[in-house]
Amino acid sequence: LLAGLVSFFVWNGIQVGSLAIPSPTSSLARTRWKLLLDVGIQPGTWMPKRFPGWGESGVRLPLQVTVEFTSQSSPAGETLVGPKADTFVLKVCDKDSTTTFMSEFGEQTVTFADGGWCIQRPTADILNAEGSAVKPEGLLRFWLDCSSGAKKRDVEIVPRKRIFFTTGVWDDPQGVESMEREYQLVLEQLQTIMNETRQIRNDAANNEKTDGLLNKLSEFRTLVGNSKDFDRLVSQKEALERASPPPSVSQATNGVKIAPTGSLVVKGNSIPDWLPGSEYLILGTFSTKAIEDD
Repeated sequence: LLAGLVSFFVWNGIQVGSLAIPSPTSSLARTRWKLLLDVGIQPGTWMPKRFPGWGESGVRLPLQVTVEFTSQSSPAGETLVGPKADTFVLKVCDKDSTTTFMSEFGEQTVTFADGGWCIQRPTADILNAEGSAVKPEGLLRFWLDCSSGAKKRDVEIVPRKRIFFTTGVWDDPQGVESMEREYQLVLEQLQTIMNETRQIRNDAANNEKTDGLLNKLSEFRTLVGNSKDFDRLVSQKEALERASPPPSVSQATNGVKIAPTGSLVVKGNSIPDWLPGSEYLILGTFSTKAIEDD
């Protein structure tokens, strides 16, 4: 049971409709990113049910940490993230693995420990944070351990808590460029059909009294043909939009792109994933910012 995850962000879903691949072949390996966590109450979360009072004030707990997606095999695995054989070390890059935030008690220090990451390839559309159907090149899942824990009023991450991150990734820059060219071509073809249809209708209106039956039939056939092409191109356009990275995506120097938002979850109990009753609870959201190469 993925409690409280339904209808929030299907990036979080169980590994259904996706195929795990050897992630080091991904261009994401050896890139560094700043993760901006926004922890607090989210629609659909069961955190207050499992931990009464959690986040009910509406306060947000902002955290940030810089990580590197390495190509080193991970000694540990997590069912939610992906197969252990395809999981690799996520290295915390911040000095002493610490970061800070401001609470009602002043500046607080937070420590993160290394985690693991895995990319899977969706075989069907999934829902993003806004509830829109998308199909990114890859479904990126990873985890970090918050060694110190963190607390701001009634929003708390307990010490040694494992936080799971899920978002979309586009790690084939050439493929994305090809998709963008195809999208522009589809837009041009749609515009051509709309212009032709508009011209045919204008001509028909101007020559309504003088046009013979054969001319009218020819115009009708053209309109019908244009309509079929139009529907086909609209479907193609929508499919490309679902597969394309959004305009606000963050991009690394090598062209890899990560979706602008992702989801954070934590395990709600200690039941192993392979047993009934295991659950994950929505902790918040996060965004990413690529770090330039040194």
